[in-house]
Amino acid sequence: MRTRTAVLATAALCGLLSRGAPRAAQGEERRPLDFEAVIENAKARVFPALVFVRPMQEDLSAGERRRIEVFGSGVIVSPEGYVVTNHHVAEKATEIRCVMNDRRQVEASVVGLDEPTDLALLKLVLSPGEKVPYAELGVSAELAEGQFVMALGAPYGFERSISLGIVSNARRHLGGGDAHAYNNWIQTDAAINPGNSGGPLVDTRGIVVGINTLGVQMASSLGFSIPADIVRRVVDRLRTDGRVLRSWTGLTLRPLVDYAMSTVFDGEKGVIVDDVAPGSPGERAGLEKGDRLLRVGQRETNGRYREDIPEIHWTLADLPDGRPAPFEIQRAGAKRILLVVPELCDGCDVMGFEAPRWGATFQSITRDRVPDLAFHRKSGVYVLGVKYPGRAAEAGLREFDIVLSVDRMPVADLSALAGAYERTSGTATGKRTVLLEILRDGRRTFLAVEVPAAEKEGR
Repeated sequence: MRTRTAVLATAALCGLLSRGAPRAAQGEERRPLDFEAVIENAKARVFPALVFVRPMQEDLSAGERRRIEVFGSGVIVSPEGYVVTNHHVAEKATEIRCVMNDRRQVEASVVGLDEPTDLALLKLVLSPGEKVPYAELGVSAELAEGQFVMALGAPYGFERSISLGIVSNARRHLGGGDAHAYNNWIQTDAAINPGNSGGPLVDTRGIVVGINTLGVQMASSLGFSIPADIVRRVVDRLRTDGRVLRSWTGLTLRPLVDYAMSTVFDGEKGVIVDDVAPGSPGERAGLEKGDRLLRVGQRETNGRYREDIPEIHWTLADLPDGRPAPFEIQRAGAKRILLVVPELCDGCDVMGFEAPRWGATFQSITRDRVPDLAFHRKSGVYVLGVKYPGRAAEAGLREFDIVLSVDRMPVADLSALAGAYERTSGTATGKRTVLLEILRDGRRTFLAVEVPAAEKEGR
């Protein structure tokens, strides 16, 4: 009985595996695939393109500059050596080395980063004319629940690993605001652990269908990958422009049927405007909370469920900067057209500015990074981190304080702050008091930071 049960289970598994294989020609008998042969074939196609990514990052969030070695995974997607990995693996990297399939360490440069989708594109520094093995990006829209997939990567810093599982959900929406605004996720029970980030999710044909990103450590068999269709869209733009340009309208959207919020709106068409940012292009055009957005330009904006919202976000993000776009809405049962003039999303200084003499680090204010601060001040500088113990901490400076002036000199941006910082160095002996004017919770106040004027930076 046990032998017969094992045979039936193996046959069923092979039958499921055959779903990921190329379809048989008309009239040709479709046979179950050998389980180990399928895995070996897929592994042979992708393993040579798998890389162990070892970036050296500089981080300012603790109030001082720190060099941190991290690790992650990546996959080569072209013979010229372009590598896809995660943004959180490559961000703030001052140098990156990739361990290849033949165990060589090869330097890589950052081509572009895209924080909203957590994707990054690297380029291996190869010898002239050198070509490397690469993996093929597939079409993730064809994935179905129950299909077998493999997660490849370098979990916990181990150079190479492969885990097998199935697609638990091919189109999972995670919410979380702007962090997950532009894509749904492939949910899988294949093990995704720290270090797997940036590695490929592969189907049984050896085609990359996603990039592994999230593993829920306190849950069993719960991992998430960025779909290959989104990866291709972002990588093409990073390769061309070095970044993904997005327009901003200030709209927050809600699907017609939102079980998480217990709201259901009638009809099949459109999407609900849940909020409009103050001073945004949407507000200036007259859009209001509760409007039903039916069309942007020539494209319908049908968002019946949460999974439909990311594609609408792409529609809004791809609007040309500064060019009026017709938004068809429905309000109180009547349709109308409003002209919205999108703005280009804020640029940002990735590294920020370190002031070691003060014991603090600073960053530019942008709508995308700190929307709460941008409500009080559209541009400027805020405190990213405060070192403890340190002079800024002793003076009472806190994270997210907005810096208005240094010694009565206005601070409009990081460049102005850097200039003010240098002017406060001096060469005289004894202490120097630096007066910082800050905005905290909408209130202005002054803080006095006492620093030795002739102290060396040590950088």
